[in-house]
Amino acid sequence: MFGLTYDLWNEIIDEIALAHDSLFAAMHQAGEELQLSAALIDDLKSKRELMIANDPWELRLMIDFIEDGIGGFIIYLAAVEPLEILEQIKANVTSDHGFSLEDIEGFELEHGLNMQEEIFVEMEESFGVRAEVREDEVVYELVIFDSQDIDDSRSSDLAWQEDIEN
Repeated sequence: MFGLTYDLWNEIIDEIALAHDSLFAAMHQAGEELQLSAALIDDLKSKRELMIANDPWELRLMIDFIEDGIGGFIIYLAAVEPLEILEQIKANVTSDHGFSLEDIEGFELEHGLNMQEEIFVEMEESFGVRAEVREDEVVYELVIFDSQDIDDSRSSDLAWQEDIEN
């Protein structure tokens, strides 16, 4: 048996993130097919979340209000997975590489690393999906609409307009 290296540790992280590919693809597809209407947004604002799919994954449309003084909000798709599923995937992938979770934990302690944080970073960078542990589950979020993007776009348009006028 050979020792665990940083490159191998990163490979394990990539494989764990990739194990969620079908869920993330379903989230992206649902997001692309979703038609945001004023009525849907009003319904979402009053209920705060709406179930939009439940087979094979339960996907919920959710809204977070931004304290920006102009009523801003972010709409995202959320999927929830029991934390034990992520832990099982970690154990399986680690074992496939000939290591135990204890080996991984020892390596992380020795090198100041955190696999779970790195898995979530990889998920966001590769799939555009944020992940967060809440109690005993992992919540995956895909931003569908962010009112800040409109504000940024308007500011950018004004900046371009001022550059053209000068």
